[in-house]
Amino acid sequence: MIIAKKAQAAMEFLMTYGWAILIVMIAIVALAYFGVLDSADFLPERCLFPAGMDCVGYASADAMTETVKFVLQNNQGSDITIDSIVDDTSDDCGTPVLTGCAGIGCTAEALPVTVNNNQKVTLVVNCTDGLDEGRFKGEFNVRYTNENTGVQLTATGSIRSKAI
Repeated sequence: MIIAKKAQAAMEFLMTYGWAILIVMIAIVALAYFGVLDSADFLPERCLFPAGMDCVGYASADAMTETVKFVLQNNQGSDITIDSIVDDTSDDCGTPVLTGCAGIGCTAEALPVTVNNNQKVTLVVNCTDGLDEGRFKGEFNVRYTNENTGVQLTATGSIRSKAI
């Protein structure tokens, strides 16, 4: 009889801890599902574009000049012409269709701009509705034309930066 009571006590102990662990796991899953535990907010700055349209280094967001600046390298195997840059997340950068300038140092050269194969180009996107200080997160569609085939394509990239 004493062994049965010890077994029952052990079983109740395991069940109590089992339910407690289950409730904690459900709470963690719920927090992750609703984005409270989104680790992307804690990740470092990044600039990611698909293969062939490689982002070189990091992007920079400047709240004073209301611009986002990033460098792309054309690894398509042929020359391309960048026609436009469209912001997918208009809440971070303002108007959905963005204009910018391109070229080394981003002088007076405006879009569209032709980029030779293996050449780097600095793109500066003007955020016409303003850019707040703090974390900047945006997705940009770089629309370009392949000079060999004449086909218009889109490269979607993700940029995370700290707007200063």
